[in-house]
Amino acid sequence: MAFTAVVRVVGQAGRFEDFRERVRWLMVRDVDAEPYTEHHRPGELEYRFEISKGIPFPTFVEATREFGELRVEVEWERDGARGGAAIENGRLVDKWTGARAQA
Repeated sequence: MAFTAVVRVVGQAGRFEDFRERVRWLMVRDVDAEPYTEHHRPGELEYRFEISKGIPFPTFVEATREFGELRVEVEWERDGARGGAAIENGRLVDKWTGARAQA
């Protein structure tokens, strides 16, 4: 069953182009990668997925290892259930179920 996921990259916007290129390189080598779209706003890069196999966490974990100044926040929704996770420096630093509590 398909579900949606939004992956937001926040941090130094000047590094987004390099990060985008690294993610693209990793995604084309991932045999399980599914189609996605990219969206850009000042200070934020976003990827949107309609997926059935799963969120491509390994791609984003690997990319954050090389771009320690960036944070990746993943939010997903499936059949009304929601959750998410945050990745920095190749590590999971936060995860939640339901709506994310705002700090």
